[in-house]
Amino acid sequence: SIRVEESLLAVGTVTGMTLHPLKQASSHVILFRVINGERLQLLHKTTVDDGPVLALAHFQGRLLVGIGRTLRLYEMGKRQLLRKCELRGLPTFVKTLQTAGDRAYFGDMMRSLHIVRYEATTNRLVLVANDPSPRPIVSQELLDWNTVAVGDKFGNISVLRLPRGTDTATVDLTGQRALWDSSRDDSTAKLETLCQYYVGEVVTSMTRSSLVAGGSECLIYVTVTGRIGALVPFTSREDVEFFTQLEGYLRTDAPRPTGRDPQAYRSYYAPVMHVVDGDLCDAFNSLPHEEQTRIADRLDRSVGEIMKKLEDTRTSLL
Repeated sequence: SIRVEESLLAVGTVTGMTLHPLKQASSHVILFRVINGERLQLLHKTTVDDGPVLALAHFQGRLLVGIGRTLRLYEMGKRQLLRKCELRGLPTFVKTLQTAGDRAYFGDMMRSLHIVRYEATTNRLVLVANDPSPRPIVSQELLDWNTVAVGDKFGNISVLRLPRGTDTATVDLTGQRALWDSSRDDSTAKLETLCQYYVGEVVTSMTRSSLVAGGSECLIYVTVTGRIGALVPFTSREDVEFFTQLEGYLRTDAPRPTGRDPQAYRSYYAPVMHVVDGDLCDAFNSLPHEEQTRIADRLDRSVGEIMKKLEDTRTSLL
């Protein structure tokens, strides 16, 4: 028997998988009981079809599993997991998966982010919105109820948001809509792109966190080569205007070891949007004093004020 307060660990496995041609001998979801936080006890092993298990998430006391092109909801059983409902016919593979409330947010391996809502009364998963841009998702992080940050395999970080009032439009009050209508591409709402930034390396993981006690939250990411970076949200219009102007001046005045335009580099795959290049702003400290003074005069500030502003932004994170 399973007690409510117990901790369980679900593990997805695949056996005999080949990439070309793409196939596998079998896939399983293995469930363990965590005993005193020290050891694992095997409960049962459930065989699944439809593809490899690449994503798992806890969802309202149940287990939501991404199996190939299918998103499936399982319930706990005595001998194996019990299938409750599923959403089939997804573009390629469910690569990342997060849940909040009655929503699930999953990243497709080739077709970007999708948002799904679970309707308990009809026991079905309804596609609420997807991203019109085909991003090959590698990692994602939920920022709030309607906003998700994603990283793709081309080295871009994007922030996507569900437009206001979109979710209510998918509610079927009459009960006459066909089950498959909500998945039609022409009737599905589209996510808005809030921010876009080219990091230059594949972002393998990201999380929303604060590095100091009482500090503001930021989006921390790591890349395939081991680099750690952070995107810090601005809290005032004054900071936005200051750093945007500073970045604009440094794009022309800062030295370019490779000769490439900084804006063109950060827009390598898609135009940079609503993100200030912090690495470029830090280049102000390494400029000759004459260059620093000229930029400071254009900003109507002293060199010391600009350096202090850069330092304050860094210390707010660290």
